[in-house]
Amino acid sequence: MQSPLGVPEDGLLDRHSRNTGLAPAQLLAALEEFLALRRDTADPYVQAKRAFRPAREELVRAYRHIRTALAPGQQVLDWGCRHAALSWLARAEFGDTLALHGCDVCAPQEYADFHRHLGLDYRRLQHPWRLDYADAAFDCVLAGGTLEHVPNDGASLTELWRVLRPDGALLITHLPNAASWTEFVSRRLFPPQAHRRRYRAGEFRRRLLQHGFEVTAAGHHQLMPSGLPPALRRLDGLLRLAQPLNVLENLWPLRGLSATMWLVARKREGF
Repeated sequence: MQSPLGVPEDGLLDRHSRNTGLAPAQLLAALEEFLALRRDTADPYVQAKRAFRPAREELVRAYRHIRTALAPGQQVLDWGCRHAALSWLARAEFGDTLALHGCDVCAPQEYADFHRHLGLDYRRLQHPWRLDYADAAFDCVLAGGTLEHVPNDGASLTELWRVLRPDGALLITHLPNAASWTEFVSRRLFPPQAHRRRYRAGEFRRRLLQHGFEVTAAGHHQLMPSGLPPALRRLDGLLRLAQPLNVLENLWPLRGLSATMWLVARKREGF
């Protein structure tokens, strides 16, 4: 049987989300250490991850879905990195064997403490989609919650294909699912929390093929939300109790209602 993303359900998805390397508790401890670096930061994303344990656990689970495409000795680009939390989890697991690079539209000083601590070479983007890197410069690109926010996602996919080496991996997490029940609620009750650009699994897989990427592993992520709008923060306790339901995030038909999707896609130079 195949998932809506066109990936065999029996074996391939499980292989790419298998528990290898650091245990979840170790990764969570590493993430908490990292988020504590700048107590004075006003970044709402960092503040939310600090304040709500399910938000930190969610990020660790997202990383564990795509981490088996990472390997010692790789050149890795964290595309749209901000403070680069996914890179920090990779650093915690692989140490100095990874060469970490990051790019975003943020000023270099905005997250300099984070980047310096994890040893990430940061570049500020000067163009809406062009990347200031050589062809075939990277073995992996981390794309955590980035593609849905760029001005031209097709042009960005073309650039990501260019900077990856043959068979290099594009590792996507937090891609908004068009059929998500939480997106449905957000669009109607909390529009600022909703994504304007959302994706459907099969359609996005076909689109990746058009841009030279073949999906080799994929799945759905986060059936229950990991945070709440400020107006509903009094319900945080109930949300914590609901987190165990996330084990159902890839169970049909509930998987189709999950908030986001993750994918491992490989650069192909021909099919």
